[in-house]
Amino acid sequence: MHHYTKDKFFGFTLAEVLITLGIIGVVAAMTMPSLIAEHKTKETVAKLKKFNSVMNQALIMAVQEHGEISDWGLKTSIQSGSDDELVNSREGMNILAEKLGSQLQVVKKCEAGIACMGTTKRSSLDGTPYKNWTPIMLLADGSTINAFWITRPECNGNFGNTIALKNSCGEVFYDVNGTKPPNATGKDVFWFVLTKYGLVPGGLAEATGSSTFDNRCNLEKTGTMNGYGCAAWVIYNENMDYLKCNDLSWNGKTKCR
Repeated sequence: MHHYTKDKFFGFTLAEVLITLGIIGVVAAMTMPSLIAEHKTKETVAKLKKFNSVMNQALIMAVQEHGEISDWGLKTSIQSGSDDELVNSREGMNILAEKLGSQLQVVKKCEAGIACMGTTKRSSLDGTPYKNWTPIMLLADGSTINAFWITRPECNGNFGNTIALKNSCGEVFYDVNGTKPPNATGKDVFWFVLTKYGLVPGGLAEATGSSTFDNRCNLEKTGTMNGYGCAAWVIYNENMDYLKCNDLSWNGKTKCR
């Protein structure tokens, strides 16, 4: 038999409930930003690794089918800011899109000289404003290729004084989230070097000269090219801790904590 005591019901008062909800809200406000940032970092790492892998596979297959990149008829797209720079880079994009084919899962591309996906403001890792650009390829996962700069159609140069990048052809800029902000190099936009042997992420451990992680992936640095040295770090160390601390290095500390 159950016994009930009259008027002996226990529960939370409204004040206690409100205080508890307030504490939960404060804790959530303190932890959510870090959780969101961690999620975005993991997403960036995954997309960047996928792009690096897919591009290299596509290049291997394209070379097998169409011959060496130097024989594809690419044109130099760096013309000191002249109108030819835009046209030639689009022509180079068209050639690369044709050769690489469905391997990149391109859902939209801009024809030569047409900004079909709008214009995006761009900045460096430290926030230095840089020239605007328009995405030239939209991929199925919502990411974009923002530029193919063909610097050496013959693919016989040593780009950026980096020994590992001999026989380079040009540059590739990849945006993991398309036209969404921040559109900053080293945050959502990443720099790769196109070589006759494949795509190489910027800032490799063996990089020398100016194109190093220490020099071009450091918030203490300023300049339009800051952020060019971040891609390799994200791919191989699987973090973006360079946004939190400035004492990281390939041969030393690879995480802020």
